[in-house]
Amino acid sequence: MLSHRNTKNANFLCIVSVLKEMLDTGSISQKEYLRAKKYYLKLTGADIIVTD
Repeated sequence: MLSHRNTKNANFLCIVSVLKEMLDTGSISQKEYLRAKKYYLKLTGADIIVTD
């Protein structure tokens, strides 16, 4: 189901954008950002790679 896969990817990208904003404002450290990004990738089941 292509639309289901796209939804998972879109959700992950939304989460990563929030995490990136938190990193830029100093709310979280680089280590916390990478850990959260890995966690949410696994949680959402997205099949994309986001490079920083």
